Amino acid sequence: MQFIENIKRFLRKGKAKRLTGSNKRILLLKELSDVKTIGVVFDASSEELYRRSAHLVRHFSAMHKIVRSISIVKSDMLPPYVDSTLSFNYVLNKEISWVGIPRNKYVDNFVKQEFDLLINLDFKGNSSLNFIVNTSLAHLKVGMNTGNSEVELDFMLEGIKENDLSIFMRELLKYLELIKTK
Repeated sequence: MQFIENIKRFLRKGKAKRLTGSNKRILLLKELSDVKTIGVVFDASSEELYRRSAHLVRHFSAMHKIVRSISIVKSDMLPPYVDSTLSFNYVLNKEISWVGIPRNKYVDNFVKQEFDLLINLDFKGNSSLNFIVNTSLAHLKVGMNTGNSEVELDFMLEGIKENDLSIFMRELLKYLELIKTK
């Protein structure tokens, strides 16, 4: 089984390299007050993760940031707890290749956007979410250090329990507000 997972990882990495080879990402650190666009990547397969992620999106929207999010749903249909009034985009199981590469127009548009900040809320190492993060043109990619070498982040928090999204979000906001570039 590990052999097949290694092949999948190799194919995802090659596809990500081909996609990002022609589109060079510019690493740029901004103060939170200067950040205008934020991308949020998360797994919406559980209601608790969905609600906490939605809370973070609302928080940044209240700060007058343009927030776009994309989420993986491990189902062929959207779960009933999904709020259709939020501007979330979803990737369903049927839109993910056997290798783990998500395929839909939302993913294509999301990774091409040059967000000032991309927040990865996936702590489990979902290969499809890793692919989205790795191919994104976001200027700064942040998330939690889970020891997953497949995801490429610029800024990582560590020392937080894997499922404690509320502490992660509080710490993330604290550190983002500490960034001073002037």
